[in-house]
Amino acid sequence: MANEAGTLDPEPFDDAPREVHLTEYWNTVVKHWRIVGLCVVVGVVGAAVMSFLATPLYRATVMLNVEKDKGSPLDIGGGQVYYDWYNPEFIPTQTRLMKSREVAERVVTRLNLIEKPELNPKVLGPAKEPDRTKGKGAMPQGVNDPEIRLAQKVQGGLETTPIHGTNLVELSYVSTSPKLAADVANAVADAYIDWTLEAKYKIVGQASQFLGTQIEQLQGEVDEKEKQLQAYGRQKDIVSVDPGQNITLQKLESLNKDYAAAVADRVSKEARYYEIQTARPDAIADTLSNGLVTQLRNELLKSEREYAEKLSIYKPEWPAMQQLRAQISKGKEHLASVVEETVAKARETAKADFQTAQRREESLKDVLRGQKAEAMTLNSNAIEYNNLKVEVSTKRALLDTLLKRQSETEVMSRLQGSRESNIRVVDRALPPNSRFRPSYRRNGMLGLFLGLVGGVGLAFFLEYVDRSIRTPEQVEEILHLPALGVIPAVGEAGKRGYGYGRYGVGYGYGYGLVRRNKKAAAAEETGPTSIELLPHLQIRSVVAEAYRGFRTALLLAQAGGWKTLVVTSSVPGEGKTSTALNLAIVLGQLGRRVLVVDSDLHKPRIHEVMKLSNRVGLTSVLAEGTDLAKAIQRTEMPGVAVLTSGPMSPNPSGLLASDGMEKLLVAFKGTFDHVILDSPPVQPVADALILGHYADGVVICVKGGSTPRELVARTRDKLVRANARVFGVLINSLPDTAGQYGSYYPYKTGYEAPEETGGTSGSLSTSQQALRG
Repeated sequence: MANEAGTLDPEPFDDAPREVHLTEYWNTVVKHWRIVGLCVVVGVVGAAVMSFLATPLYRATVMLNVEKDKGSPLDIGGGQVYYDWYNPEFIPTQTRLMKSREVAERVVTRLNLIEKPELNPKVLGPAKEPDRTKGKGAMPQGVNDPEIRLAQKVQGGLETTPIHGTNLVELSYVSTSPKLAADVANAVADAYIDWTLEAKYKIVGQASQFLGTQIEQLQGEVDEKEKQLQAYGRQKDIVSVDPGQNITLQKLESLNKDYAAAVADRVSKEARYYEIQTARPDAIADTLSNGLVTQLRNELLKSEREYAEKLSIYKPEWPAMQQLRAQISKGKEHLASVVEETVAKARETAKADFQTAQRREESLKDVLRGQKAEAMTLNSNAIEYNNLKVEVSTKRALLDTLLKRQSETEVMSRLQGSRESNIRVVDRALPPNSRFRPSYRRNGMLGLFLGLVGGVGLAFFLEYVDRSIRTPEQVEEILHLPALGVIPAVGEAGKRGYGYGRYGVGYGYGYGLVRRNKKAAAAEETGPTSIELLPHLQIRSVVAEAYRGFRTALLLAQAGGWKTLVVTSSVPGEGKTSTALNLAIVLGQLGRRVLVVDSDLHKPRIHEVMKLSNRVGLTSVLAEGTDLAKAIQRTEMPGVAVLTSGPMSPNPSGLLASDGMEKLLVAFKGTFDHVILDSPPVQPVADALILGHYADGVVICVKGGSTPRELVARTRDKLVRANARVFGVLINSLPDTAGQYGSYYPYKTGYEAPEETGGTSGSLSTSQQALRG
C-alpha cells in the first residue's frame, strides 16, 4: 500500500478476515453492563409482579395402572391377545381417552359441578347466546349447554403424563381450589374406569347374542354337509381315500418303486456298456482275464530281458538266440489273441445285460401307465369326496370354537358385578398443600433468564449499530493504519461526555462559535478536570502514561525519525489541540527542543490554553515579516516553545500554502528537534492537506466512541491523495467503561517537573538567535 514516497496509495482498502476472541464478547457485555443490569431488573421485577397478580392454582394427581386387556369375546383365534403387548400406541390412546368429553361429562354429573362456584360462578349470570346465523361466529348446537361448557373446562384442566418404561399414568387436574382439584382428579379416574367397563361388558352382551345366532346357523350347515358326504360315498363306491387303506394306490406306489429301480439298473448297465466299448483293450483284458493276461505279459517281459542279456554275449545269428527270438514272437502273438478274445467276450456280455435291462424298463413302464389310469379314475371321484369331507371338518371345528367362546362369554357376563378391570387406581389424589402456579422460584429464574438474554442481546445490538472507533484493533482492521495509542477520558468526560478543550470552544467554520458557560469554566479552574497540560500537571496519571506510550510509538513510526508533524482530525472536538500540546510536553520531558505551532488560523486555541498573548504569531511572520524571536514565546514546560496563530487573517489557506510557510518549516527544522503543527480538521477546510504535504508526517486524532468510521476513512483518503504520510491514528477521550485504565499508577514515572529556571529561557533565546541568523 505504500508508494515510493513512503505515503499510502489512494486505493480501496480490502477488509481482511480476523479472528474473533471471547474476550471481545465479554468486553461488549461489560461495556453495556448498565443496560444488561436494567434488563435483568426489569425481567425479575416483571416476573415478581406477574407472580403476585396471578391467581393461585393447585394441582392434584391420581396415579393409574393401565394394563392391556387380555382378550376379546370375539377372539375366534383362541389365545390371541386383543392388544399387542408391544403396541406403542396403546398408552397414548388411553391417555387421550381419559381427557375425552364423554368422561368429562360423567364427572360433571357425578360431582354436580354446576353448583360449584369455582367452575360455574353464578355472579356472572347466564352466558350470552351467540348468533348462530352469522356464519363464521356461529356455534354448533349444544355448545351453550351448561354441562358441555363445564365438561370443556374440565378437559382444559386435565393433564396426563405416562411414566416411561411402565404402565403407570399420572392423571392431574389444575384448579383454583385444592379440594376441587383432588375431587375432579379422582372423579375422572373413576369415570374413566366405569366407562371402559361399560364399553367392555356392552361388547360382551353383543358378542353373546352374535355367537348364539352363528352357532344355530352353523349347526344346520354341518348336518347338511354330512348327509351330502355319505350319499356321494355310496354313489361312487368309495370306502376310504386314505392311501394306507386303498389297494389301487398301494399298487401304484409299488410299481413306482419297481420302475424307478429298473430305470436305475438300465442307466447303470448302459453306462457300463459304453465304457467297455470306448476303453483300451489292454485295460479291459487286465481287468476281466483273472490274471491270465498279466501272467503272459510277465513271461514275455522275462524272455525279452533274457534275450537282451545274452545279446551282449552272443550274436543274433546264434541258433540259441534265434530260438529265443522265435519264442518271444510266439509269446506276443499268444498275448494278443488272449486280449482280443477277452475284450470281445466282455463287450458281448455288457451288451446283453444292457438290452435285458432296457426291455425290463419298457415292460414296467407299460404296466405303470395302466395303473396310473386306474388311479386317476379313483382320484377324480375322490376329489369331490375329499372336498365334502374337508368342508364338514372345517365347519365342525368352527362350531366347536364358537361353543367354547359362548361358554367363556357367559362366564364374563357373570363377572360384570365384580367390576374387574384392566385399569386400577394406584394412588388416589389428595388436596395439595401448596400451589402449583405461579411458582415464585420458576418465574424468578425465568425473568432473570429472559432479562439476561434480552440485555445481552440489546448490548450486542447496540454494539452492532455503533459505527464509531473504540479499539486499536478496529483502527488496524477498518482503516488499515497503525494505532499509535489510546488516551482515556478525563474527569466527567469519562462518564458523560468528552473532556477535551479547556474552555469548550467548538469549531464552527461559518456556523458560529460555541462556548460553555462561565460556571463550567470556573469549575475547571479549580482542578485539572481537562486533559490539556495533564502530563505536566500530573505526571503519574494514567493519561500521562498513555501520552508517553503515544510518544514512543510516534518516535518509532519512521526510520531516521521525523522533524515536523501535523496533528489533525476529521471534525472539530476530537482532541487534536490537546494532543499537540501534550505530545510536546512528553517530548520535552526527554530533553528534546519542541516547538508547537498553532496553524489553525480559523479557530485558534493554543494561546487560550497556555494563557499566552496572541497579538504576534504565525500570521504576523508570514504576512508582515515579523521577527521570529518576537513571535516565539517560551512556556513553563521544559523544552517547549509556542508559536501562536497571531491575528486573524482573511485568507488563512493562502498563507499556509505560500512559499514562506515552506521556508519557515525548513528554518524550524534547523533549530528545533521537533515541530508540532496544530492544524484545522480535514473535512471542513483543506489547511491540513496543505500542511501534511509539507510535513514529515500526519497523526489523525479520533474521538473514541463518537467519530464515525466512515468519516475517518474519508479523512485518510484525502490525506493520502494529498501525498501526506499518515503515521497512524490516536484514539482520544475513550470512556473507561471496563475499568481497564485504573486511576493512577502506583509507581513513579522517573520524571519530576524541574523548578522553573532560566534554562528554558536560555534555550529559547539560543533558538531565537539561530532563527535571526
